[in-house]
Amino acid sequence: MLRDEALRAVQDPTAPPTVLAQVAGEFPDLRPQVAAHPGAYPGLLSWLAAGGDPAVDAALAARRAAPAGYGAPTPPYTPHPYAPGPASPAHLAPAYAAQPYAQQPYAPGGHAAHHPQPYPTPDATYAPGAGYAVGPQVAAVQGRPTAQRRARVTLVSVLAGLVLLLLVGVAAFLAVGSGAPSAEPVGQGVAGAPEGSGQDAVAPGTATPEHGLLAGAGDESAPVTVEVYVDYMCPVCGRFEAVNGESLTKLREAGSVRVVFHPIAILDRYSQGTAYSTRAASSAALVADRAPDTFQAFHAGLLAHQPQEGTAGLSDAQIADVARAAGVPADVVAELADGGAAEFAPWVAEATQAATSDPALAGPQGFGTPTIVIDGERWAGDWSDAQALAQAIEGTSV
Repeated sequence: MLRDEALRAVQDPTAPPTVLAQVAGEFPDLRPQVAAHPGAYPGLLSWLAAGGDPAVDAALAARRAAPAGYGAPTPPYTPHPYAPGPASPAHLAPAYAAQPYAQQPYAPGGHAAHHPQPYPTPDATYAPGAGYAVGPQVAAVQGRPTAQRRARVTLVSVLAGLVLLLLVGVAAFLAVGSGAPSAEPVGQGVAGAPEGSGQDAVAPGTATPEHGLLAGAGDESAPVTVEVYVDYMCPVCGRFEAVNGESLTKLREAGSVRVVFHPIAILDRYSQGTAYSTRAASSAALVADRAPDTFQAFHAGLLAHQPQEGTAGLSDAQIADVARAAGVPADVVAELADGGAAEFAPWVAEATQAATSDPALAGPQGFGTPTIVIDGERWAGDWSDAQALAQAIEGTSV
């Protein structure tokens, strides 16, 4: 029973005894009103008297002293018309009319652990929602529990929405991939080697056994060999080329150095699913195979027109435009535009795996691009100084 219904019951002089018994059992603070109610039957009054509640005793005393016509019968009581037969003796104290309203020795005055035995419940049951008039006390509190529940529901809904947004953000972050984009010359965002197409790896005609591509003719008699590991999506590789590309070309043309580029693909995850790093490296391999004399110019063109990390990168047609501007023959340009570079994707996957798994190429934070090797030794100098690499090459050649 709800408390509002209990209040309506004790304020209704016609409330059935079954309802009064239920109110007395569920709401101890309303027992004085039940004791004063004209519909309380003798068994219920005896049960209330056994509780030792001073407020109940006062209500019973007032009831006993009330004149005839007050509405409460005087002992011996005549059962209320709605009252059922006598309740079970196991649940009742001695008859109300046969004893004074004195507190029983064992009754502790309403302590929760020592309430009298369960109140006598007649056979009829109370149907919730009976149409009792709402009294002043009920009207004062009506509606507040519902408002509180609504506030709780609103709060829970808002919190659930925030948690959902957080989970969506985390999922989106994980989908892009963990780790920072390659913004430094050492250890940038290394990914695993790209998966091959399942075909056997076909190496370009000018490739070295170490998966490098020779720039120009690659004079075997040059006193120094410089190897550069590059990902065409890596912005730091673009800066390296801007600082050192021209000097490497001059040294190579002068016969002072043999230049080998290693196009690899460690940043495919930063191209919105287009695998730009693999496509660009495969295009470099195709040009090195079909038109080796134009390979270094095409290599420089890819870095000069480098797309930003996080974009889809250049399309095959745009890569072909870069090749055309670099002097690559028209038939090779057409092959690039048609996606023919995919022939070398398995070779790029092998080259990437070889580079990323070689401990000799790893820096303090692991393998990253660009990585520079001079005569088989990883060079950790400051390539951002336009003279540093040239001086290191010339010093090694002496």
